[in-house]
Amino acid sequence: MEMSSILDVRDTTQLREFMAEPTDGLVGMMADLDGDIMVIGGDGKVGPELVQTLVNADKQAGVTDRKIQVAGLFITEYANEARQLFESWGCECFAGDLADDDELAALPVTKNMVYMLGFKFGSAGDPGKSILLNSIVPAKVAVKYSDSTIVNFSSGNPYPHTDPALGGATEDTTLSPVGIYGYSILARETAFNTSASGHTNQKITHYRLMYAQHLGYGVLVDLARMVQSGEGISLEMPYVNLLSQRDAIDRALLGFEVASNPFTIFNVAGPVTSVEDICNKLGEFLGKDPVFVGEKADTALIANDTFCVQKFGPYRDGVDEMIEAAANWVANDGEYWDLPTMFGKADHVY
Repeated sequence: MEMSSILDVRDTTQLREFMAEPTDGLVGMMADLDGDIMVIGGDGKVGPELVQTLVNADKQAGVTDRKIQVAGLFITEYANEARQLFESWGCECFAGDLADDDELAALPVTKNMVYMLGFKFGSAGDPGKSILLNSIVPAKVAVKYSDSTIVNFSSGNPYPHTDPALGGATEDTTLSPVGIYGYSILARETAFNTSASGHTNQKITHYRLMYAQHLGYGVLVDLARMVQSGEGISLEMPYVNLLSQRDAIDRALLGFEVASNPFTIFNVAGPVTSVEDICNKLGEFLGKDPVFVGEKADTALIANDTFCVQKFGPYRDGVDEMIEAAANWVANDGEYWDLPTMFGKADHVY
């Protein structure tokens, strides 16, 4: 069953299938893309649906000879369930800690690679782990994949807060990281850039994602749960970008198409949207009045994705249907992954 709208999703199985639907543009790119694909850190929360999108896109493109490989620790229950799915789709899995030089050396080199490995929540309390996973390991991986085309899952987190009226930070905005997480994200990008500067065949896209929406987790589901429970909603982060996870995944993989040497910066974000407006709409669907707390800030951590939209066209999922879907999901006790986004932490301490 193909679902054209997130409002068509009724259960967890349909949700995961929905999030892994590739666009025609991605299918066309995969038909032309040469070589195997390695997904490093594919055992995290976004990895399974990204890998499934790759599998679906290759199937629709008629590609039968490409290896799709996934590397990760595979130590959590969620990751082991993901591994079973990967293997059922014909993907090869490699379990290991890439901070270990021997285990990194054992990993196959592919012509294309998606780098998803990272550490955010808990980074403030463990700066050593943050630097190791977000900076040192990427530097070693970049050298190993010195002839590859790489989509590096980065973040818009190091952007400065900007006036919503200006549309958000662009790819040319000077970064202004706050806290260990923001600085380690900048270090990760720098690690790949340093490698590319010495390897002319290596191509890099830094995929700076903002606020992707699932129904099992995400800003919208966080806000819907807060509205439903009557929890106070801070306006210290008064605006967010809204983008569905399936569009976020699709654009991440289209990052192979725009990769370059020197690197390409690629904001993927969705429309800038008022938190107050979101909560008021959620409240209408849920029959609750949102409770706002704190002083509303004049700026927010938001990104401008004009380059992405001009290059690949509009996203499939609209803001209003995502808001309604989140309200419906929460009202009907849909699966919740208990992974709060902490989007409202204006101090960037995670």
